[in-house]
Amino acid sequence: MRRLAVVLVGVAGLALSCAAIAQERRFDVVVRPGDARHDAVHKIRVSKVAFGGSRIIVWSGASIDPDCSEHPGYTLSVVEPPSHGEVNVVAEPMYLAFPPNNPRSACNRRKVPAKQAYYTASPGYSGHDRLVLEGMTEDGTLRHVTVDVDVRKGAAG
Repeated sequence: MRRLAVVLVGVAGLALSCAAIAQERRFDVVVRPGDARHDAVHKIRVSKVAFGGSRIIVWSGASIDPDCSEHPGYTLSVVEPPSHGEVNVVAEPMYLAFPPNNPRSACNRRKVPAKQAYYTASPGYSGHDRLVLEGMTEDGTLRHVTVDVDVRKGAAG
């Protein structure tokens, strides 16, 4: 009987140890809305037409708060410059178009802080050109914007 008691105590001790280990486990659960994008980089492709050496806007971006002030941390930069022209990124105000249910829709009535990318083709050039921009927000949203530009001769050229 004595041997049986030892075996039972050992099995009970083992069962208690397993229960204690199971109780120490922790799990992290992340809940995301079903329509949330999980891509680390949003890839966007845009096509534009430019005439001669005229300057055109190829991309605009902004990050603003509901009071229409600039939200810090938004950047727009050139990742790959065009081969047959130049691109300049400038900070200048612009009108935005938020949908009516967005708290920022009140900002649609006035210009807000933004960044715009302007493209100008090299003098005399006509044909295809391409550039890549990168926009990033403070929350880590990253957009790679590839812009294909069809450069055509202007009316005078």
